[in-house]
Amino acid sequence: MDTDPQASATLGLGIHPDTPAHSIYNLYMGKANPDSESVSMSDIIIRTLSGIDLVPSHLDLIGAEPALYQYPDRYYILSQEIALIKNRYDHILIDTPPFLGQFVLNGIIAADKIALVFSPDSFALSGYESVRLILKDIEELLGKKIDIDIAILNRWMREKSNLTLLDKIRGFFDKKRDDINPGDELKKEIEIQVRRDIGRIFVVPESDMIAVSNRRGMPLALSGQEDPAGTIFSNIAEFIDTGAMR
Repeated sequence: MDTDPQASATLGLGIHPDTPAHSIYNLYMGKANPDSESVSMSDIIIRTLSGIDLVPSHLDLIGAEPALYQYPDRYYILSQEIALIKNRYDHILIDTPPFLGQFVLNGIIAADKIALVFSPDSFALSGYESVRLILKDIEELLGKKIDIDIAILNRWMREKSNLTLLDKIRGFFDKKRDDINPGDELKKEIEIQVRRDIGRIFVVPESDMIAVSNRRGMPLALSGQEDPAGTIFSNIAEFIDTGAMR
């Protein structure tokens, strides 16, 4: 279930957001706005090339958030709809935006388990403390304790075997100039704290194959298990599937 207006999960499964007739936007708007078409979760599920069923997202989802404030049960839309279809699936994954809002709250309430994903180009490098503050705000708003079951540090390092000649030359001169890379040091500090607070973490290296798999619409865990990043994604999938997160 892609509940992020950026629709990255939708694109990564080979579906252009403008292609489906309906998306998660229509589901939310059907609840929040009496004048909008009412659709159910079943109405918007589509089968992707990978065999994974998808609830697609769309940039229009940004416009649904203000409307939701008028809907009394706005925090429970996903959980109510998932209850109607959950017996069809072994697992349902909910992709939420990396910022506090209605879609994150819906996802957290609907979820049995929570995985926290960091990437160097997101809020992760602004400090782990900001993440903890967001979670505290959610706890106060919902009146429930939130436990993070696993953390995924995505694109956290680059395998030496995947380094280009330019990477190696740059690394040589960077080392001569300064033995300590501030970005690497910050990531190391975050990793240490996440390991201490959450315990179970997966560190995913950078890989050019991630972009390739996204263009193909085929998850790297399925199409590139020989790739270092694909191996970790496969391990994450196995960890979820074997019941460790149940």
